[in-house]
Amino acid sequence: MQHPMWLALTLLLLAAVLAGLLIAWRRRPKPAPCQPQQYDAAPQPGTFAVRALEAMPPIVRDTPVLEAQSPAWREAMAQAGLRLRRAGVRHVVFVHGTFVGHDPTQLLSALEGPLSALGPGLMPSLQRLSKLPSDRVLRDLGNYTPEYVSLFQKALGVDIPTTRFVWSSANNHVARLRAAVQLLKLLASSELGNKRALLLGHSHGGQVLALLTQLVYPARTAEALWQAVRDAGEPTEALQDMARTVARARLDIATFGMPPRYGWATGRQCRVLHVINHRGAEPRGNTVAGVLHTESGDYVHLWGIAGSDIPPGNARERELAARLDAILGAGYDVKAWLQHVRHGARVPRDGFSYLVDYGDRGTGALPNCLATCFGHGVYTSYDAMLFNSRLLADHFYR
Repeated sequence: MQHPMWLALTLLLLAAVLAGLLIAWRRRPKPAPCQPQQYDAAPQPGTFAVRALEAMPPIVRDTPVLEAQSPAWREAMAQAGLRLRRAGVRHVVFVHGTFVGHDPTQLLSALEGPLSALGPGLMPSLQRLSKLPSDRVLRDLGNYTPEYVSLFQKALGVDIPTTRFVWSSANNHVARLRAAVQLLKLLASSELGNKRALLLGHSHGGQVLALLTQLVYPARTAEALWQAVRDAGEPTEALQDMARTVARARLDIATFGMPPRYGWATGRQCRVLHVINHRGAEPRGNTVAGVLHTESGDYVHLWGIAGSDIPPGNARERELAARLDAILGAGYDVKAWLQHVRHGARVPRDGFSYLVDYGDRGTGALPNCLATCFGHGVYTSYDAMLFNSRLLADHFYR
């Protein structure tokens, strides 16, 4: 009588195991489509909201050190820091956008062979020198300076390492893909484990972060993207090991003024927020009207879309960039750009977006477009640091 009972229990156990395997298979992460932006499509309901610019204690921007700031400003930043720490954030990385990096014209990369032959330290030294003009001239206008990042880290008041990630900033697919690979190396060496990293990208720094997600998480574009990494001369086997290491961590990503272009591989391990300088509640902007006084908000966000790239300087990278068009959208294509830009698209198709009027609209007779970098430079200013910090804490770490 015992044999039938043991057989029934064995079959029941086997059925339970099979059911568990089936459930796990169905719940496995499905590859994200990572489709390029469709500019004529309306944003999906629930994917964006208007966020008011809240009054904050002012910062002393002429002396951007912690000791010079008011107790109210320091306390507010420290509260944001506590929320990051309690949520498990163990690294914050700032990623700048186009034309403010260490090789925006790619002249140094074209001469990398001869320069490296003159000494291993020459190329890094020249890259640091190339970055200085944007730090000295633009300062915090559309640029993350060392002083900005240092103040942010100290103001958080908690032990969270903060890094300024510098890349070439050339305006093409290949340069951004190379930057994503270097950022992957940085994160893999950060010993995050299963903790969180907060990644902040301004402008096309957001595209670098989008490519990072496609390398780290399941994506339909992954095979083609890894092939492009291989063709760019990178050691893909070692990098894929790094990607698996980073995939165990949790990535919270915020972009500021990122033109909607590349797709994202988001999921349970990766959350994405977009912040856009915009006037009004309608999620589309005017691409030309009111530009002199930035009446529509961030115009570079509207202009830096698919088709606006500058082709790489050498034939090999131009061919690689053309291949990447198939999965990332048009790189250099004036006709495509003209078709897309007229739609004035604001909201990326992946992630959640806040439309924020940063209050930089010109009110006088003289244009303010250059002083605000056409509404694109406000996100990285010292004046916006506290508001942005609270916005991130409210969204990610309630």
